[in-house]
Amino acid sequence: MKEALCIVLLKSRARFWDRLRTGEAGWSDLASLCLFTVLSTGLYGLVLAGWRSPLLSLYVAVKLPLLFIGATAVVSVLNWMFAALLGSGLSFRSTMLAVFASMTVGGWILLALAPVAFFFLVSGVPRAGSDEELRLAHNAILMTHILVLAFAGVAGNAALLSGLRSAVRPGCPVLTLFFAWVGSFAFVGCQMSWMLRPFVGSPFYPVAFLRADWLDRNFYEFVFGEVLPFLLAGNG
Repeated sequence: MKEALCIVLLKSRARFWDRLRTGEAGWSDLASLCLFTVLSTGLYGLVLAGWRSPLLSLYVAVKLPLLFIGATAVVSVLNWMFAALLGSGLSFRSTMLAVFASMTVGGWILLALAPVAFFFLVSGVPRAGSDEELRLAHNAILMTHILVLAFAGVAGNAALLSGLRSAVRPGCPVLTLFFAWVGSFAFVGCQMSWMLRPFVGSPFYPVAFLRADWLDRNFYEFVFGEVLPFLLAGNG
């Protein structure tokens, strides 16, 4: 019986690239990577909003997989275009397999960090207090999860960098392709996360699946204009 690609990526990424180069990895393997991404990000989503509300935890368990699958699907198209422009020789299916493989590695990282995130929430996050204390807690949790999710995404891509070198045609600028892939995922993923908010759940807003103003403003305006200045000011 052929071993699932999510397990292959955990044991030996070289085997994954062998299967990709020989064409052995097909659309059914891509579906299995999607399924693993849904399950791993869904489990992490249960933890992500645990401090705010059990209902919001269930919402986020649905929305985080939507975010990862949606962003990865969009990024796959962009990355295939970058790969074609840079003369990589990768087919659309191979590009999608590579991108979803990176998300699978990221999913393993999220699974490993989920117990740590849960312990952090139950041991150090206040559920009551002054407005300033609650705002500080919310912003700290938000930045922690942004960093964890960003680390999982970048580490997943970085884990496949050496294999990408062996999969593209000679002369293809692999590092340029790699940074284009990471940049596209960061840009698309951040803005999609803003549209699908809340994920952490502000104590000053009612629990909801989506905010009424989900199309207003953008991720970067919020993080660099509100969250980071508040944390760096040393309030609380």
